[in-house]
Amino acid sequence: MDSTWLCLNRLIDPNTGLGALALAVLILIIAWAACAITTRLIRRANWVMGRFKRHVDDAVVRYIVRIKNFLLFLIAALFYASLVPGLRALMGTLVAGAGITALVIGFAAKSTLANLISGISLAIYRPVRIGDNVSIEGEYTTVEDITLRHTIVRTWQHKRLIIPNAKLDEMTLVNYSIIDPKMRCTVEFGVSYDTDIDLARRLILEEADRCPNRDKDAEAPVVRVISHGDFSIGLRLYMWVPKVDDFFLGRFWVLEHVKKRFDKEGVEIPFPYRTLVYKKDLPPPRNGETVSDDPD
Repeated sequence: MDSTWLCLNRLIDPNTGLGALALAVLILIIAWAACAITTRLIRRANWVMGRFKRHVDDAVVRYIVRIKNFLLFLIAALFYASLVPGLRALMGTLVAGAGITALVIGFAAKSTLANLISGISLAIYRPVRIGDNVSIEGEYTTVEDITLRHTIVRTWQHKRLIIPNAKLDEMTLVNYSIIDPKMRCTVEFGVSYDTDIDLARRLILEEADRCPNRDKDAEAPVVRVISHGDFSIGLRLYMWVPKVDDFFLGRFWVLEHVKKRFDKEGVEIPFPYRTLVYKKDLPPPRNGETVSDDPD
């Protein structure tokens, strides 16, 4: 009986190695359970807000959950350190030199703290949100996740870019989804000078009207004459599409079907013409004139 009580006492005594280990496991389990319960409550609150027609962005919810989990584990670690005598003495030393400790930690974790603060800024001001279609330095991407340190985006080639939050916070971005995802798609064509412009315009509009990627609720497509080139008349189609993905798909669709329609109706899409005149084919000079090789 005494040996059993002695083993139990050692198990719950933080002054012993076994007791400290058992206490660490217990506090870790409690912290994990607290994280799971509070996360469920936060997501439940988000669902309740949704029932009241108040949308809460998923990126904000994820960020709140991650910060909350970090704080809970930090509190659990400090509480554990206060119960273990060896760690309590170390904490006292750290508190005594808090200024120097904070300075050292600040320099060591400069980039981490910058990314954390930038992540909070992204979560509050929301220039990008999870699921947004964003152009980053000319790369078309979709935002997949915003963590405490970095943001994960997926490119159109299905690659993942890991961008530190501090760097993302300083970038100039093109966000296709933040307010209104609708876009105006432009497609340019060139027709020969012999072409009836009204016929070409009608054929382009008919094909644009059939495009499955066109926004049916927006303004009707229009075609404008934009140039008189060296060998062709430039025409430009303006067509609204629901989102940026339809911008590319609609452009590809219209280019293919307008070409087929032009071929069927006999509308020529010209290529550059060049007329070469050889010197021997020039008319003979008139009386008193000579032909010189010098153009001047």
